[in-house]
Amino acid sequence: MPPFAESQGENILNGVNYASGAAGIRDETGKHQGDRISLDRQILNHKIIILRLLRLMRNNTETNLLLNRCIYSIQIGSNDYINNYFKPEFYNTSRLFTPLQYATLLVQQLSNQL
Repeated sequence: MPPFAESQGENILNGVNYASGAAGIRDETGKHQGDRISLDRQILNHKIIILRLLRLMRNNTETNLLLNRCIYSIQIGSNDYINNYFKPEFYNTSRLFTPLQYATLLVQQLSNQL
């Protein structure tokens, strides 16, 4: 499946990969590792693909039928611990939240994003 950056024309009809290494639920997660595409940005990229599909297919009903057949797989959250909470030299997250508070925060944010 082609990554979002290379997705264009009819190749988007077969799927798009929005994944980014070091990304997390929280926007700041992984920033110490360089460029990454946060979940918020990945969601925005998906909205861009939907607009491209609408233009390409020129039919809202057909576009909706295609989107209803899509399978979405999301694996996210471990970096919010590995590359954020457990990195106090880069982030103050572990000083602001207990483990339970942080887990609750992540679940709430992910629920809003989805």
